[in-house]
Amino acid sequence: MNKLLRKKSGFTLIELMIVVAIIGILAAIALPAFIGYVRRSKTSEATSNLKSMFTGAAAYYNAERASSRGISATSSGHCTVGTASFEPASIGQDKHTHDYTTNANFAQIGFSIADPHYFAYQITSAASTCANTKGTDLYTFHAQADLDGDSTYSLFEMAVASDSSNNELYHGVGFYVKNELE
Repeated sequence: MNKLLRKKSGFTLIELMIVVAIIGILAAIALPAFIGYVRRSKTSEATSNLKSMFTGAAAYYNAERASSRGISATSSGHCTVGTASFEPASIGQDKHTHDYTTNANFAQIGFSIADPHYFAYQITSAASTCANTKGTDLYTFHAQADLDGDSTYSLFEMAVASDSSNNELYHGVGFYVKNELE
C-alpha cells in the first residue's frame, strides 16, 4: 500500500525539456515561413491593381470620343492618358488610403482603390494622344512599396502596347518584379 502512495504520476523534468525543445524547433521553422506568407499576400495587391489599371486603360483606349456636340462632330479613338507620378508620393510599411481620382490621368482610366493598401502606383505613358498607335509601346504601369520599413522597395511593372493588326491594347505575359518580398 505504501508503494502505491509513494508513486506519483506526472512528467519528469527531462520529458518537459524535450517537449519545450520540440516546440522551439517547430516555431523556428514555422515563423519565417509565416512571415513569407504574409509578405506574399501583401504583394498580391500589386498584381491585382495593375491588372485593374490595364483594364481601365484598355476601355479608355477603345472608347470613341467626340470633339463637340452635334452630329457633324469629328470623333477619335485610341486615346491614351499621360504620365502620372507615384501616388501617394511617400509610402511606408503601413497601409494607407489615397484618392486617385484627384489625378486626371488615374481618373480618366477609372483607377481608384477603395480599401487601404500598401503600394503606390504610377503610370508611365509614351504620350497623351488620340492617334493611330498600332504596334507601339504605350504604357508601363508601376506598383512600389516598402513592405517591411527597411527602405528597400518591392517593384512590380506591367508593360502595355497596341498590337499592329487590330490596334487593341495587350500587356506582357507576366510582370517585371524586383525585390518581391524585399
